[in-house]
Amino acid sequence: MSDLKSLIKESKSIKKDLVASTVRMSTEMYAFIEGLADQLSLSKQEVTLKLIEEGIKIAEKELNLDVNEDETNNTFHLLNTNRRHDVNDTEYMINNGVAAAFYNPWKLNINRIKNGDIVFLYKNGVGIVAYGKGSGKTLKKDRYGDKDECYYQELIDFKTLEKPLNAIEIKKILGRNVVFLRTMSGIPDGQKIIDKINKDT
Repeated sequence: MSDLKSLIKESKSIKKDLVASTVRMSTEMYAFIEGLADQLSLSKQEVTLKLIEEGIKIAEKELNLDVNEDETNNTFHLLNTNRRHDVNDTEYMINNGVAAAFYNPWKLNINRIKNGDIVFLYKNGVGIVAYGKGSGKTLKKDRYGDKDECYYQELIDFKTLEKPLNAIEIKKILGRNVVFLRTMSGIPDGQKIIDKINKDT
């Protein structure tokens, strides 16, 4: 937190789309945020946002979100649609029937999808929204002017779900915990998810 003030100053120069959210907290936590805001001569909103951002960084590190798993034998993959970084990416994947990832090292996950592998597209806060079979051929395109920073595969037999499977349902179906925030995770027992989808349609 020693870099909190400098992080806040940097963030002021970067305009981002913000989403309104209500958070309930203890009186003690609120009093601390008020005091810290006074100390730094910042608004409570700026302080709260920076505290949340720092917490997210810690959570990402603890969950090893940037570490690629050994997925040599997996034929089912859960791909996060990157909503937390760019809200347009989910729509891009669904509208085009593709599995995509962006920038190093995350884009390299797409290389692990083999021909016929099932890829579930997972949208944060919603669940599995679509799925299809990998082509096994990784394609590349530019990302906001950055050359070849989007790796993607076209998904064969692509289907969107009328009713997404949320995180609670997925954990119940698989009978175990799943890391949903990682760019891509192997789901060795993914046939259970397919069976559930087929049963519900």
